[in-house]
Amino acid sequence: MTPSDHQQTSSPQGFEDLTFSPSPNTTLGVELELQILNPETGDLAPGAQRILDACADEKIEGVSGEFLLSMLEVKTSVCRNVTEVRDTLGPLLCRVRNIARSLGYELSVGGTHPFARPCASAVSPDSRYQRISRKQGLLAYQENIFGLHVHVGVPDADHALGLTNQLVQYLPHLLALSANSPFWEGVDTGFASARAVMFRPAAHAGVPPHFTCWDDLVRYCWAMHQAKVIASTKDLYWDIRPRPAIGTIEFRICDVPATLSTVLGLTTLVRCLVIEGLQLLQKYPHLKKGDPIAFWLAGENKWLAARYGLHASCVRWPGREPQTLGDDITALLTRLGPVAQEAGEAGFLAALQPGEFELGADRQRRIFRQTGAWQTVVEDMKCRWLAELERGSGTETSGPARFAAGVRAMETRRPKQDCADTGKGDPARHGHAGVRMFPATWPFLGNGSRQ
Repeated sequence: MTPSDHQQTSSPQGFEDLTFSPSPNTTLGVELELQILNPETGDLAPGAQRILDACADEKIEGVSGEFLLSMLEVKTSVCRNVTEVRDTLGPLLCRVRNIARSLGYELSVGGTHPFARPCASAVSPDSRYQRISRKQGLLAYQENIFGLHVHVGVPDADHALGLTNQLVQYLPHLLALSANSPFWEGVDTGFASARAVMFRPAAHAGVPPHFTCWDDLVRYCWAMHQAKVIASTKDLYWDIRPRPAIGTIEFRICDVPATLSTVLGLTTLVRCLVIEGLQLLQKYPHLKKGDPIAFWLAGENKWLAARYGLHASCVRWPGREPQTLGDDITALLTRLGPVAQEAGEAGFLAALQPGEFELGADRQRRIFRQTGAWQTVVEDMKCRWLAELERGSGTETSGPARFAAGVRAMETRRPKQDCADTGKGDPARHGHAGVRMFPATWPFLGNGSRQ
């Protein structure tokens, strides 16, 4: 007996409660998966447990382990807007990096590590991760990848599913903008995001199935749970998924991008898509059911985005002329400009304009081809985000434009001036014993609460 067609809030027996916890506002939560490095070799290092123990001693919240001990997740509390994400994430990243460095490690950002051999990594002792390791065997080590996850609060289950149905078409756009994983085990994969095609922890991973109503999702969870495929919604490895317990939809498609400006820009883009989607569903409620064609094309376009990044030529709908994702994103940002302006977040969105920033994957390739040294690529990945934070301490720019101004200043510099090439922006190369704390002008915020 499957769950009743008329019991929207019912849950599979023995499964988690799928009753949707409403979020009256489009609040945010951001999760960033970081690489832990050996500072001498630049290789991944199994330092997660030591860093987590030190963070616990310091009573630092929002830091957790991941599948491998060379991975660390940093996450914000519930934030009211992107400005609060910035003001929460920046100080947290700096504190965690200071702790990591005090223990003999460095932290780095990227969708994959350029040359590490994942099979040499150690799996976390957490029981869930041990179960995953036993189930997937050697291929579990392909989860040595690093993503950006963005949660947005939504009002109820119907809107969570309706927004998923409307926004699945934009998953390739988000992937193309964040693509930052061209290398794997010291080889150029030819992809902008190797992470996106390697992440297959289960047969159902990737673009989610198309559901026309919440009860369909409940029945899906019932079937998969009864078949012992999933133990909880955490085992639904979809690129976008509802999280009923916390009242959000979660976007999981992105690589960890090359800059924090891009992190904030992508967070703004996701939130603006949700705000616009809610307005659309209020005007046209029948659109909540979605169209399976959007899901079919999203899977194809996602692969093209992973392969070619912003240069991917995609078909958004049958019969339309193909268009590059870069051109489509330009039109999308123009359309969402008024939404961002009304939310007070247009400055963050400006950092995503194609042509005004260098895609992370392109930057990694350029640096390696210029220098022929993996260490130089890793050096850039570990020092660039710190230099960006330090640029944000200036007083000449304030508010949402601060990160965007910092990254634009970095992008206009000649390649020979990059921190990867000269060491500028890396405190270790200038005699500093540690990393300075985040500017006092961006203070810590208490735990956010959904309003």
